Amino acid sequence: MAEAGRKLSLSGWVWVSVAGLAAFELIAHVWIVTHVPSDESWREAASFVRPRLTSTDRIVSAPSWVDPFVRRELGDVMSLRAAAPPDGAGFDRVWELGIRGATTRTDTPTLERMIGPVRIRMWEVEAPAMVFDFVEHIARAEVELVRSEGSVACPWTRGRPDPGGLERGPMKPVQRFECDPRRPWAWVGATILADLDLRPRRCIWQHPSGDGPVRTTFRDVPLADTLVVRAGVDYQAERRRKYAPVTLRVFIDDVLAGELVHRDGDGWTGFEIDTTRTRGTLAAVRFETTASDPTARLFCYAASTQAEGAP
Repeated sequence: MAEAGRKLSLSGWVWVSVAGLAAFELIAHVWIVTHVPSDESWREAASFVRPRLTSTDRIVSAPSWVDPFVRRELGDVMSLRAAAPPDGAGFDRVWELGIRGATTRTDTPTLERMIGPVRIRMWEVEAPAMVFDFVEHIARAEVELVRSEGSVACPWTRGRPDPGGLERGPMKPVQRFECDPRRPWAWVGATILADLDLRPRRCIWQHPSGDGPVRTTFRDVPLADTLVVRAGVDYQAERRRKYAPVTLRVFIDDVLAGELVHRDGDGWTGFEIDTTRTRGTLAAVRFETTASDPTARLFCYAASTQAEGAP
């Protein structure tokens, strides 16, 4: 009889567990329905933000994993630079669409509105004015591959795009400078890089060649207060932390003005060059990339001239 009672007790505990699991699933379902935004909530939030946007606004997501939902609703009004900014220059306001109390900033917003579970916040920010964006003007540059026997010009071409992907790096654009058709990575052009933190960065792909510097020169660049440079290696290669450093040198009118040595693990970093003494003038700005071993040096940089006040 004791054995039968024990079996009945165990059986009862099984049914209690099943009932408890069912109750948990019911509660979880209710929580998900009430806390995860529906497609309609995202559309309503986007409808509130869309008519209020200006060309100098940036849109961010909180937490970052809801970014696909935000881009789905507002991607058509987000410039490439706003969607994958190398830095904060040129933006006067930041709009944030977030859920579950997540946020990208701790200061008090200028505007805040709840639409269902989506929280909309907007901040007015003080950022340097953008005077010249090198990524935006890559087509007007001159690119050459320097070798011991001399330099070879890289022509601006229109070719087949490559979507990139795992172990292949960022997307290869249709229009780009082709430096060596035998090496699929030997091109220069604008693309979107995923940095070590998996954040998108719009930048100029300039993979080092290994046998001499790759040079990209921009003529008649309007200088302002600062020349800002940011750079990194695609996360697919950088996360392994075993490849050769990349050196980026910046010349203004043939004078070395700044240098960055990027080592795996550095992430998206950079430097600023003070150009206040030559503010308002035009200059030739040259970017050179080198590496002792070009293996997996999926290097990309962004640069701009910026003004603290009115450009």
